[in-house]
Amino acid sequence: MGIRNKLFVTFLATFLVLILAASGFFFFAFERSLSKYIDERQQAQVERLAEHLGVLYAQRGSWRFLLQEPRLLGRLYWLAGDREARREHGEGKRPDAPRHLTLLAPDKRPLLGPPPPSRLSQRVPIHAGGDLVGWLAYPDQEAIRDKLDRRFQERLLRFMATMAVVGLVLSLLVSWLLARHLVAPVTALTRHTRRLREGEYQARLTSQRRDELGELIHHVNSLGERLDQGRQARQRWFSDIAHELRTPLSVLQGELEAMVDGVRPLNQEGVAALEAQVRQLTHLVNDLHDLALADAGNLRYHFRPLDLDSLCEDALDAVRPALERRGVTLDTTLPPAPISGDPVRLRQLLDNLLQNSLKYTDQGGRARLVLDADGDQWRLTLDDSTPGVPDEALPRLFDHLYRVESSRNRDTGGAGLGLAIGQRIVEAHGGTIEALHSPFGGLRIIVRLPRGS
Repeated sequence: MGIRNKLFVTFLATFLVLILAASGFFFFAFERSLSKYIDERQQAQVERLAEHLGVLYAQRGSWRFLLQEPRLLGRLYWLAGDREARREHGEGKRPDAPRHLTLLAPDKRPLLGPPPPSRLSQRVPIHAGGDLVGWLAYPDQEAIRDKLDRRFQERLLRFMATMAVVGLVLSLLVSWLLARHLVAPVTALTRHTRRLREGEYQARLTSQRRDELGELIHHVNSLGERLDQGRQARQRWFSDIAHELRTPLSVLQGELEAMVDGVRPLNQEGVAALEAQVRQLTHLVNDLHDLALADAGNLRYHFRPLDLDSLCEDALDAVRPALERRGVTLDTTLPPAPISGDPVRLRQLLDNLLQNSLKYTDQGGRARLVLDADGDQWRLTLDDSTPGVPDEALPRLFDHLYRVESSRNRDTGGAGLGLAIGQRIVEAHGGTIEALHSPFGGLRIIVRLPRGS
């Protein structure tokens, strides 16, 4: 059974239970109210009759007038408000004595009428001149309920039956509409997810709902957007990789063809040029492999206590000759900074950051590396001088194969993987990395890593 049918049956059963419960409660309450009303009406009618009899007894001095003419009791009861007697006998006819009333002597001995029932019998006293001269006895209202009351009760039952049928029809309609309304977005989500599974990531659901289903639709649309972004990034990633590999391979192929054709001599200089291209290609492939492992969470780390300042000194010693050749002034502030981390991966991070500054700092520029405490973290700040980075490029510096220069010229930049790999290394150590504008006019990289003992 589908969810629509389940909801339909659930709503219908709920409505039916509510209708039956409300009808039963209403009928029971009405029965009680009607019985009480008839009792009170009968009580008032008999009391009025008792008043009339008391007046007549005071005038006649005994019950002989009533015993000689029993129909007089019916006439008096009719005058006291007997609707059924009025309707059946008419205004010009004298009614017989009522069959449910009994006139009793003061000692409760029957004088006129049927014997009163032993149970469920009511007695109304008759007084004349302050003295008790008799009783009027009558049974409970079930014995004296007139035809009008019964017809009214029958009409009420028919009305309730009609309302129950109308309620059933309305319950069917409302249950179907509610089930359809609730299941409609679920059905739409099913169709939409099927389209996402088939690769239609641009498809979106439109909904103005503000409930949980509306929130689910919003999340599914966000999922489709992320999948579309992932597909575009994957396509761009493959295109960038192909571009990065094509350039050194094209150079190698051109150099080798030139040597084969005798255009270029096969000497030490030519082999060195080929070796440089192979080295660049190998570096690119290794970076791609490391980045793939980092994205998959398979890049291995071996954490141990170490001194981050000593690691920075070693990385600076390796890059100082290149900085001096370019005339770049380097300032450092490296206090002792114990940390727990992988020395190989952190050294790879530092090498990537320093090489990036070296490649993108003008001749005769300036760089500064500062290590200081920031709460429970160590903050490593690397600033360099011009050229700077546009505002729109700052958030994308850590993307795969992204370089600021549109020409993708390798004379100044690498493949655009160093910062992406560095971000994965920092995140694996529980830290953060961000790119800002440097006060020297270039780029500022801030790395925050948890402090060790």
